[in-house]
Amino acid sequence: MTQFSNTSPIFQREEVLREEYHPGNLPERTDEMEDLHMSLAPAARGVGANNVFLHGKAGQGKTAAAKAKLSELQAHAEEESDHLDLTTAYVSCESHDLSTSYKAASRIYQELTGNSRPTGYATDVVMDMMFEAMNEIGGTIIIVLDEIDTLGDDDRILYSLPRARAQDYVEDHVFPSIIGISNDLQWRDNLSPKVKSSLYDDSVLFSPYDATQLQQILRRRAAKAFRDTKLTPIDEVDADGVLEGTVVEIDQSEQEYLFRSGVLTDDVVPLVAALSAQDTGDARQAIKYLRKAGELADKHGDDQVSAEHAREAQALVEREAVVEAMREMTTQAHLALAALTALEISGDAPVRAKPIYGVYKSVASRIDADKLGQRRFKDHLRELDMQGIAEGEKVTAGSIGGPAWEYQLQVDTAIAVEVLKDTARFADIDFEHISADRPDV
Repeated sequence: MTQFSNTSPIFQREEVLREEYHPGNLPERTDEMEDLHMSLAPAARGVGANNVFLHGKAGQGKTAAAKAKLSELQAHAEEESDHLDLTTAYVSCESHDLSTSYKAASRIYQELTGNSRPTGYATDVVMDMMFEAMNEIGGTIIIVLDEIDTLGDDDRILYSLPRARAQDYVEDHVFPSIIGISNDLQWRDNLSPKVKSSLYDDSVLFSPYDATQLQQILRRRAAKAFRDTKLTPIDEVDADGVLEGTVVEIDQSEQEYLFRSGVLTDDVVPLVAALSAQDTGDARQAIKYLRKAGELADKHGDDQVSAEHAREAQALVEREAVVEAMREMTTQAHLALAALTALEISGDAPVRAKPIYGVYKSVASRIDADKLGQRRFKDHLRELDMQGIAEGEKVTAGSIGGPAWEYQLQVDTAIAVEVLKDTARFADIDFEHISADRPDV
């Protein structure tokens, strides 16, 4: 008999707390959804949707809003309209590493046709293939480009797609448009003027959720995800009964609900919402904290999810985020991390940049990597500081009057070594003995 079980004493539908789950409605985003609706409304009238840019920090409901509104428009096309022929395609630029117009056009072609992505062609040819696919499909075609800032400076497709009709790239019966989604608030401002003027007819900003909104989101999810957890409208509660639970609003309608849970202690949802609101206002982060807290309670065999579980979950999620950031760093950033890790292991940290640079050069020689100058190397130390992987502290004036900084790791050395050794170039490095033979600088 195995240790696996078909059920959990904590969870009822834990998939509701996973990132891929998209709710059917977003009551905290009523205004933003209305703005997006106005951008898509022309499509229902047969003249094509406006190009629209959804921007805001991660976890603010941008992708969920786009998918929900497109589902509503699709339902209108299928059930209420005789003339709206709608095709939609969702493309995650980051997930598919679409860093060029060539890659983006080939992915859009694949989404529209179901064929394999074209390779080995010139960019012009792939763009023509994409537009020809649109001609064959016809009607209104709305392309969602999520994480659109992944395209960086290669903005050719961002100029061509919105102007496809004006430039006769598509036939008269085709109405293509873009919904662009970005977490980078500055990205659009850095586009060339011609792209900026043609790319977006409309723009919708998704501001960070506050603690009250996060509590509403969490309670709606919790009522679906956890056992013995319910949201009941106050007017449906027995008037003679005792209102045991928390009276809350779960949307913007001012309708009050009674939130009751035999699994979540009363302080869990407010705490998780506060932790996330104080950080980034990220609903995705808050939901992840709640799921991890439930998993910890399940793991420990506890009957309830408590504030202690929530705080432990926050620490775990933050650790996972730091580890992921370390894994995705460049070789030069890994070299800076390796040097600081070696000095931490040898007991020399906190340590100034000059000795770290000496160890950095030693490691760079061992893995046959380029050696940066001290000024550029210090940029990578500051990057480690900004990511929470290391901490830099100004201690005294330097020998030539400038500030002197000392650095130390903010993650466990064992974790740093594990991440580095998972990178092929660092697999054979002995971190316990690097600092002993560091060269003088």
